[in-house]
Amino acid sequence: MLQKVTGVVIRTVNYGESNKVVTLFTEELGKVAIMARGAKKPGSRFHASSQPFVEGIYIFPSSRGLAQLKSSDVVTSYPEIRKDVVRMSYAMYWLELVDRSVEDRVQNRPLFRILQDALQALNAGMDADVITHHIELRILHLLGVSPVLTGCVRCGDVTDPMYFSVASGGFLCARHQEEGTIRLSERLAKLLYLMSKHNLSEFRNVPLSDESRILLRQLFDAYMESYSGLRLKTKRVLDQMIRLHLNED
Repeated sequence: MLQKVTGVVIRTVNYGESNKVVTLFTEELGKVAIMARGAKKPGSRFHASSQPFVEGIYIFPSSRGLAQLKSSDVVTSYPEIRKDVVRMSYAMYWLELVDRSVEDRVQNRPLFRILQDALQALNAGMDADVITHHIELRILHLLGVSPVLTGCVRCGDVTDPMYFSVASGGFLCARHQEEGTIRLSERLAKLLYLMSKHNLSEFRNVPLSDESRILLRQLFDAYMESYSGLRLKTKRVLDQMIRLHLNED
């Protein structure tokens, strides 16, 4: 029996002289790996559909093992992302986040749509940091280690000013702040809370000051390192690209 799925390519591994093992994150099956024969060759019928963060329709035999791709059609290759190496670095980080956070063949339609929405938003020019932190919050929720963003971890207080503590796992009020906390403006604390509750489309026009952008990167980097258990090559590449981009500016 053949399977027909809608999927995003989240990882590829060269196999032999001309083949690729392509890992898809699909709406119907979750994460699944398939063999795309001849996909390394530019003229191959599978070449375009086996590129990272391509979204397509894929048909392959139902199998518990490594199935062989029979046919594929590209839905979108997100061309605007591919024109910009920094945006590509963000997208590759998201792909690895998803790949490392989900088990094989475990359906997760909400996360699939989050990744799909993120790529569409990045392709349309939305702020890449806003998208990234939205995805990071969703991944932390999936892993069961979400920060507490509804109020103070200790007492539930929501009075401004609010602080963020990596060690305590979320917001702290002024009475309970501790060494190493990050003070947040009322606007930034509210933004974090709303990002944990609402869809990405709600934040398409959210402006970030340079100061807020740097603070959020520091906050999420520290929290992800402490709680996610993930050490990602693509994150190191992204950080390097951001530093190079800032130096150019």
